[in-house]
Amino acid sequence: MHLQPDVKRELRHIGIGCAVGAVVLSAGWGLLAAAGTGLSFGPAVPVSAVLGAAVAWLNFFGLAVTLQKAVHCDSETGRHNLLRVSDLYRKLGLGVFLVAMILIPFFNWVAAAIPLLFPQLTIFVMYAFGRKTTSSKGGE
Repeated sequence: MHLQPDVKRELRHIGIGCAVGAVVLSAGWGLLAAAGTGLSFGPAVPVSAVLGAAVAWLNFFGLAVTLQKAVHCDSETGRHNLLRVSDLYRKLGLGVFLVAMILIPFFNWVAAAIPLLFPQLTIFVMYAFGRKTTSSKGGE
């Protein structure tokens, strides 16, 4: 399946937002640790942040592909089932990721969990700065 140009553009925006978010998270964590807030900073923080950002982007990619497939689905029931199954698998994947980050001692699970919010934050920032406009497909 080929991705539509609009989907590719949104994936690029989310990817940039996740990458910038991971850098900002790591830098902010380092500054807070240096300021003596009790946070510890080591290689686990940026590695966990980058992994979390990558998983967040992959989750968004899964959503984008599913929505593109759902648009071309013939029946309403098939579309509904496709979206439900995708949602279940994506949530299970995020859960497995977080459990792995908690269980593997090297990683910092908080630094891995925060980036899972980056796609939503990126969309919010794009709307706030007018980079994303809602389009009306009706005859309004």
